[in-house]
Amino acid sequence: FYFGSAYGSGHAPTVRAMRLIGGVLVVVQGVLLWSGQLMINIRPVAVQDGGYQGEFTPLGYFATGTVLAYLIATTIFLYRMPDERGRSLWPAPFLMICSAVSATLIWPRVPLPFSAVFLAAAAAWMGWRVLRYELFNPLAELHVQLAQKNAELEAASEMKTQFLTSMSHELRTPLNSIIGYSELVISGIYGALNDTQRDRLQKVIRNGHHLLSLINDVLDLSRIEAGRVVLDRRAVPIPALLENVLATIEPLAQRKGLTITREFAGAPAVHADEMRARQIVTNVVANAVKFTHEGSVTVRAFGSGSMVQIEVIDTGIGITSEQADLVFAEFHQADSSVTRRYEGTGLGLAITKKLVELHGGRIWLESAPGHGTTFFITLPAVSASAEKDDRTRSAA
Repeated sequence: FYFGSAYGSGHAPTVRAMRLIGGVLVVVQGVLLWSGQLMINIRPVAVQDGGYQGEFTPLGYFATGTVLAYLIATTIFLYRMPDERGRSLWPAPFLMICSAVSATLIWPRVPLPFSAVFLAAAAAWMGWRVLRYELFNPLAELHVQLAQKNAELEAASEMKTQFLTSMSHELRTPLNSIIGYSELVISGIYGALNDTQRDRLQKVIRNGHHLLSLINDVLDLSRIEAGRVVLDRRAVPIPALLENVLATIEPLAQRKGLTITREFAGAPAVHADEMRARQIVTNVVANAVKFTHEGSVTVRAFGSGSMVQIEVIDTGIGITSEQADLVFAEFHQADSSVTRRYEGTGLGLAITKKLVELHGGRIWLESAPGHGTTFFITLPAVSASAEKDDRTRSAA
């Protein structure tokens, strides 16, 4: 009666009463059988191995009839339950009735164990129903719910990506116009400017470029998530690529009094999209310079099997191991104080990680507070077949 009590709330009082009656009948039947009041003159049957016979007492007839009536009532009650789980149990008491009838009418005449077969079938049916409704069905329902939630999340993610892409394009146009006109004004094309006006316009241009960079990051992220980034892979010389990146970032390092150390001479070429590879390295090196106040930033590269490993080592503020797990998360920096002090959306390293993985590489870091940070990047080295494809493409 478990299913009836759990799922047939309208039948709960009846179920509780029948459960109580069933328990009482089991106890009474056991006591009567143990005390010898159910059957008397029990004796083995000579023509049947293990067979026996006996005579029911009046109390035995009453107890047996009560149990049989109880099983019939239970079968009818379960069969008529509106809940599928409770209704599915009605064959179990019906098979028990068949077992009782078989023991009473068939066994004394034909020594075939139909009674045991019916009891085993009742137990098997009960076990299967419990497994189905308490194990298999909840799992199936959970899978369905998870599939629905995943579909909803995918739809929401797609809507978010479309929104970010549209907004990024819409924001870039007026922002480029603001930056362009500000540069024209500061160039003196519309007349001379005093020092105050020039200073204010320089701030407008600087902040406009910063905002444009953030918008480009959002646009890049939405493109990557939508699978619209196509890599133009070719052999990219790592020393030349790193020198190009450092030439852009070194002025900022020099203003902070930082030393840039180069350890990448002789590093093999990578098979990558040159623009995206430059973006990867630029984001990591710029991040190192940004969070380093004194000391140095070392850029190292070398071959490692079928990959080229790039390391960017700084003597900056460092982070804890707990914060390191969040560095590559979208819209996240190590903590709120870092966000306030250094600005930014926290998209740079998230985009970098996705681009590295898009190339088939890996990026990770090692760091400790006050002891700097080392970023590790692996990108696929140029193979002989890739070099041949590049030469063929160049010739064409």
